[in-house]
Amino acid sequence: MKIISYIHLAILSLSLSACDAILEEELYSELDEQYANSPEGLQSLLTSAYGNAQWRNYAYFFTSGMTSGENWNEFGAIESQFTPLCNFTWDSNHSYFSATWNQLYTVIRDANIILKNAPQQDQLVAEAKFLRGLSYYLLHDWFGPLPLYQSPDDDYRLKRSGEEETVALIEKDLRESAAVLPATQIIYGKATKGAALGFLAKLYLQTKQWQKSVDVSAELMALGTYQLVDDYTQLFRIENEGNTEMIWVIQSTPQLGNPFVANTFPTDYPHLPNQTIYASRVYLYDEFVHSFAGNDTRKGLIITSYTNTSGVWTQLLGTNRSYPGKYEFDKDAIGASYGNDVPVLRYADILLSRAEALNELHGPTAESIALVNQVRRRAGQEGLEQGAWTKASFRTQIFQERKWEFWYEQARRSDQIREGTFISEALRRGKSAAKPHHVLFPIPQTELDANPNLEQNEGY
Repeated sequence: MKIISYIHLAILSLSLSACDAILEEELYSELDEQYANSPEGLQSLLTSAYGNAQWRNYAYFFTSGMTSGENWNEFGAIESQFTPLCNFTWDSNHSYFSATWNQLYTVIRDANIILKNAPQQDQLVAEAKFLRGLSYYLLHDWFGPLPLYQSPDDDYRLKRSGEEETVALIEKDLRESAAVLPATQIIYGKATKGAALGFLAKLYLQTKQWQKSVDVSAELMALGTYQLVDDYTQLFRIENEGNTEMIWVIQSTPQLGNPFVANTFPTDYPHLPNQTIYASRVYLYDEFVHSFAGNDTRKGLIITSYTNTSGVWTQLLGTNRSYPGKYEFDKDAIGASYGNDVPVLRYADILLSRAEALNELHGPTAESIALVNQVRRRAGQEGLEQGAWTKASFRTQIFQERKWEFWYEQARRSDQIREGTFISEALRRGKSAAKPHHVLFPIPQTELDANPNLEQNEGY
């Protein structure tokens, strides 16, 4: 059973995302009063936190692809949101920044109320800490140092904490939750030890704490819970959701679905009457499609031509308009709401992350190359030879493997920032507006207006 099958409060929580910081402070008090002494209420808060943490909207998913040059877009009303991301012309009024900030701080609010009122309920507390740590992890990835609300009683006018303090709280939440959470949950989608350790390993990778990332990835691998799915082309199928490679996903059902497929394909792409397709389209560049070896199974999910609903064949490759076909058309879709789960963290990511950290510590070793080869061979590629690499060249190869492995999975922006190529790649694509400060997004203007103690990121 998916957790979202009983998350009815996720719908209600979406309405809370529009609240500014002042209104959120009032909601802190209301929710604290209502739920403080009620086990049912605390479980409802946890349900709400899960619903918001597994947000099935555009912002986090498409923002990585558009800013990194993994994707580009045409048409539809959403073009006005996508195009500034592609062109590095966004500002603090972009709706995706405020939506993401509010959504994740709603998770933090709910988690803080649970942590205040359920100190003796170990697993409930561990899940709340995981969700708070995950939310701060995602916010830090976008905005850098953050105001750190750790209690429902905190004044909403907190200043931003420093980088070290922000990272330390994320580390603490994920580490403490990992110590309590089980390796598996009866209900698919609930927080697990592997998810907490996985995001902790990624936090260390993003902050270049290489040895800590190596150590935590070893803990996760020792659980024995995860392994690569044999066939990459089957990894993302709806019928295979909850497979052994998925550590944390954006969960969806047709009733609480995602709009990613509806925003990817043209309206004349063959589909069932119950499947809505919007006017917008999302593309992959020819350069990326051609970068794959011809027999790489990961390339097989890229749609380079199609026959439309009128029987007309259309060539896409050669015009920078290939479609990412990683997520299938859900036969049970309800309009534009599709039930495809979308990966946020997979076991393949842990293998490549560990290889990257080991390389930064020791250069290319037998273990780090073997880790990369697990991922390559699953895609039908020959293994890499150890003697052929320097530390620098192997680093470049690992990032290339990540590009092939995790396309259309909201990973590319963070990878480019860690590699140091986010701005240079944008300039190479002709995005002349790209400047060094764009590695962080701006604090939403609505939050600056509501909290006079917040400072904007440099450059905005």
